[in-house]
Order: sequence, then C-alpha cells, then structure tokens
Amino acid sequence: MHKKSLLAVIFAVSLTSISASSVAAIIASSSNMTGDVEVTGFADGSPTTFSASFENLSGSLNLLAMENGFYNVYGQGSANFVGHAGPGGTIDVTVPSSTLLYSGFLGSSGLTPGSYDFTFGSSIGADINFGFTLDYDGVVSPLVMSFMAPFGFVDPEGSGQLTVTGTFFADGTSALFNFSESALTWTGIGGTLLAGDTLLGGGDGVINGPFELANIVATAEAVTAIPEPATLALVGLGILGMGAAQRRRKN
Repeated sequence: MHKKSLLAVIFAVSLTSISASSVAAIIASSSNMTGDVEVTGFADGSPTTFSASFENLSGSLNLLAMENGFYNVYGQGSANFVGHAGPGGTIDVTVPSSTLLYSGFLGSSGLTPGSYDFTFGSSIGADINFGFTLDYDGVVSPLVMSFMAPFGFVDPEGSGQLTVTGTFFADGTSALFNFSESALTWTGIGGTLLAGDTLLGGGDGVINGPFELANIVATAEAVTAIPEPATLALVGLGILGMGAAQRRRKN
C-alpha cells in the first residue's frame, strides 16, 4: 500500500481528527502479522493503566468498526507468543474453526463505522497520533474461560471501558499504545496481565517477546439484547394491566 494511502486509512480509523461523537464497536482480523511487543506499567500498583510498545512490525491487519450494539463475536486462527524460556514462557493458541468468543454489548467513541486495512513493514512518512474509547458488557465463552481459568477466573461476565491512545511511528514498523481502564466489574486486562506475569513470568513487571498472528478471522453477528430482569418485570406488569382493563371492559 502506498504510504499516503496507509496514512489516510489510519486517520480514518482512530485519529483525533475523527469526530468524538461517532460511535462503533470494533473487531480485528489478520492473515499474517509478526513483531516484538513489550508490555509495562501493569505491575506499578495501578494495573488499570499500562502500555504496549511494538517493534519490527510486519504484515497486515484489518479493523472492522461497527455500530454500537449487542453482538456474538466469533474467531478462528492461531497466535504465538514467546515470553521466556521454560515452562509457561510460550503461549501457542490455535482455533481451527469459527468459535464463539464473546456475547454482549460492544461500543466506542472516536471511531467511524467501516472496514480499514493496515500494512506494516515500510515507512508511512510521518508519526501519527490516535485515540479512542471502547465499551463492553457481556459474557466470554467457555473456550475463553478455559484459557483464563489458570489465572483464577470463575465468572465469565464482565464490563468496563478501555481508553486507547498512542502513536504509529513514521518508520511503519513500530508503535506505542497506552491503555487506561475504568468502570470495571472484573479484574480487567491489566489485572489479567499482572496475574499472568506473576504466575508464568516470574513477576518482574514486564511482558516482552516476539509474537505471530496467522489467519486470524473475526466476525460479529448482531443480536437482540436480552431484557434485564427489571425490564421483564415492567413488561409483565404492563401485560397484567392490559388484562385487567380487558376484564373491566367486558364487565
């Protein structure tokens, strides 16, 4: 992709030039993407804020931004991360066929609905800053819970808000992401990173190493929201009231 085209795509997705009033949910797919990542800041006493620095990026990434709403999210593909030698130092996950990963609300501010492609590995001509906020409230699938269980997770439900800011650097092979979580009803991503580092990485407060994504395909199916118990109760009272009115008219 021509560097000016990539520049335009990145601006269209998440830059501050996008109206903050636009809203969307977002999922990502990648046929192949490699690089090195270093995650820090989750073990400094405030796991709700942390950063990820990427180097040697190569490959492609697609972001699909959708209208805010309730979705079933499915995924397949493989991911590999090598953090250190020894037990637990390598994470290698393969999902051979489309599998349910998440059900619930997805939304954001700072993103315009649409499909956007990124290509890494060559210069984009200038540093580009970006920022957006994601909201979620739902349930992860049994498959996801099976991966999270070793870290002490027993409840598949959770909600929260994740604000992301950062920079795509002009070389086209490096980037910095800053994350801030709020309104959490579960441990959160930062807390999960802290638990994983404590259990598998020796608790040094740094998660770093090479990663590879291959044939990642994520799809989202819009679903009708399930009414909350209070809403169901109001509907039930309304039906009872209608029935009582009908009886009065008959009498």
